Amino acid sequence: MAVAILAYIIVCLLTGFCGTHRRMGFWGTFVFALFTTPLVVLPVLFVTGPSRRVEWRQRD
Repeated sequence: MAVAILAYIIVCLLTGFCGTHRRMGFWGTFVFALFTTPLVVLPVLFVTGPSRRVEWRQRD
């Protein structure tokens, strides 16, 4: 049981790292994945845009 919980938290952390450059950021993505599921959050990451900081860097 502890292994399954640890694996779930690791997958949520990986999902959080995928959302680092998104508007929700790492912590928002991580908490959202923790309370829902990473399978729900990953499609949300594809829908949300990059953060304004990343957009600003891409314009230059």
